[in-house]
Amino acid sequence: MNLKALDPFLPTGALIFIEKWLEDVPVVIQLKKERRTKLGDYRFNHHPHVHQISVGKDLPPEAFFFVLTHEIAHLKVQKKFGSKAKSHGVEWKSIFGEMLNDSLEIYAESREEIIQHAKRPKASVGADKNLFQKMFLKDEQLGNIVENLSENQKFRIGKRVFQRGAKRKIRYICKELKTGRMFLVNGQAIVDEIIKG
Repeated sequence: MNLKALDPFLPTGALIFIEKWLEDVPVVIQLKKERRTKLGDYRFNHHPHVHQISVGKDLPPEAFFFVLTHEIAHLKVQKKFGSKAKSHGVEWKSIFGEMLNDSLEIYAESREEIIQHAKRPKASVGADKNLFQKMFLKDEQLGNIVENLSENQKFRIGKRVFQRGAKRKIRYICKELKTGRMFLVNGQAIVDEIIKG
């Protein structure tokens, strides 16, 4: 992929960092339609030694750049340490934190949240409540996240209806009403519908 094709999805000035980080690296970057459960993905194809990254193309520019940076950090770990490094281990945290600090000037709207995130990067941006809400949510969506629902509130995500239960770390135990099965749902998950009554 010609990296310049990413420019319309990025904040002003971000392409320079992408080109620097990916200089002389065989990489395929795919732009995906909106995905609810995965913002980006990294894979290394051993034959023919090509790195593959996918990013949701519907993300706001700063969020797109953040997710792409997250995935490029995986690529850098693979190049430097191979498969022996853990997916979101100390090597990845160190490299990702450095990349965030290196590109801090790009984050006009969420700079303070990025500074904090770079100190202790999380495997999932949803685990960083402040950054996730600032970068990925619109104001009108804040009332529609699982964390802001009351206990026993019924809600729909996709075609499935749940009832929110107690909190367990950053997730909530939620019962799927049709099957009675219990699921751990991220507190920052956006619900499609809050069911009254």
